[in-house]
Amino acid sequence: MRIVVVSGTSGSGKSSALNQLEDLGYYCVDNLPIALVSFLVEYFARQTQGTYQGLAICIDIRTADAGVTDFRDYLKTLGQGLELQLIFFDATPQALSKRFNETRRRHPLSKSGHSLGDAIVLERELLEPLASAADLTVDTSELSPYQLRQIITQRVDGSSNSSLSIQVLSFGFKKGAPVDADIILDMRMLANPHWDPDLRSHTGQAQEVIGFLESHDQTHEVATDIIDMLRRWIPMYQASQRAYLSIGIGCTGGKHRSVYMAERIGHALAAEFAAVTVVHRDMPAS
Repeated sequence: MRIVVVSGTSGSGKSSALNQLEDLGYYCVDNLPIALVSFLVEYFARQTQGTYQGLAICIDIRTADAGVTDFRDYLKTLGQGLELQLIFFDATPQALSKRFNETRRRHPLSKSGHSLGDAIVLERELLEPLASAADLTVDTSELSPYQLRQIITQRVDGSSNSSLSIQVLSFGFKKGAPVDADIILDMRMLANPHWDPDLRSHTGQAQEVIGFLESHDQTHEVATDIIDMLRRWIPMYQASQRAYLSIGIGCTGGKHRSVYMAERIGHALAAEFAAVTVVHRDMPAS
């Protein structure tokens, strides 16, 4: 039986993740007291298994104060045949603070007299046992709701089969490198279309930018080297029983060079490996 445990800091996107899991066919329960998990697992196994893809449970600061440090061991005592995946969602304190201010919602720990900033820091400390035990950590600081749903679909739904799910993610270093990337590659050595006034407003998906980048031999050399390297490395990741692999492709702003290279690498990998997705974290909407 497949169980996905969703946890993380308040405001990091847990509810959006749970909604996406429901769309993927999971039986989802939010804010379930840990003491009731065993009853839910037993009921799910007896009454609903086969109807759903699996069981998804959200454990957060509201319910994590009772036995959080032993939660993974606790699940293992519930019976044989449990396939457990623990996903921890997080974001920078600045991003979390901005979200709470925009939504005007109170942080759960603010009721204890803490300021918003102190509540965010304290919650992260309290959830550290879950964070350190997670199979996957997702930093949502710069992710849109759509990108978050894409990641859930790839990382959870894609990990239910034996193939390695590969994400190629373009980003801008000025907004920070993705903390959940397994491999990060820097494209800032390539010629920069930003300095051409005719290309500045376009993205790395535009033919004008593609033509500019491909007019430089260095672009082809870098792309060939990276693709050849990944073709050699990915089978080793597969052999190590990895369920997912995230490849970050960065440039300064995440608009031109990284977008172009992520598309090129993703296209090459998709011809040889299953479950390859390309995500552009910082590319402006057209």
